[in-house]
Amino acid sequence: MDVRTQRVDVPPMSARAVEMPAGALLRVTDIAGGQPGDLVAFNALDTSERFSQARTRVENGATRVSAGCALWSNLAFPRIMLTVAADSYGRHDLLFKACCRYALRKRFNCDRDGCLEHLAEVLSPWGLSAIDVPDPLSLFFRVETDVSGAMRIGKHDSCPGDWVEFKAEMACLVAVSTCSVPIPGRENTAYAMEVRT
Repeated sequence: MDVRTQRVDVPPMSARAVEMPAGALLRVTDIAGGQPGDLVAFNALDTSERFSQARTRVENGATRVSAGCALWSNLAFPRIMLTVAADSYGRHDLLFKACCRYALRKRFNCDRDGCLEHLAEVLSPWGLSAIDVPDPLSLFFRVETDVSGAMRIGKHDSCPGDWVEFKAEMACLVAVSTCSVPIPGRENTAYAMEVRT
């Protein structure tokens, strides 16, 4: 069987969206390393079914995912949308919301669009807007919690070329963003996405 590969680059502080048939593989590569980002997914045939951060935490019994974990939908009887087929980094967060213009102003005193706005922009051809963007899977992003439940963002420590690969368990619309949060001592960088069908 022929394998077709589609490559889509995700420039710094932007997003891209791709449609994937069931069985396709999506690899997201952090090209330079140390770059967090967000992933959201929708049922390609009915976008009211979408990735659920909370359901994914519950069904995996964890606040982060890696190889072997499933990404679940928001239905009353949820379904697996994607599985993490392989992962060189090993830790993707299920606690934080997408950054947005509000958060960037409040926490970092910078005036620019965040992942929420970038994801909404690339999803608009499918009739989706910012209010439709679910809380994401935060890629290459460490969040630590202590016994009191307090959260702390860890070091952005992915290495150049680290990647995570997802298998579509249904026909999916997937959008990926590179985070706009300022990274001390360096510029925000890009991802590469490859879809293999």
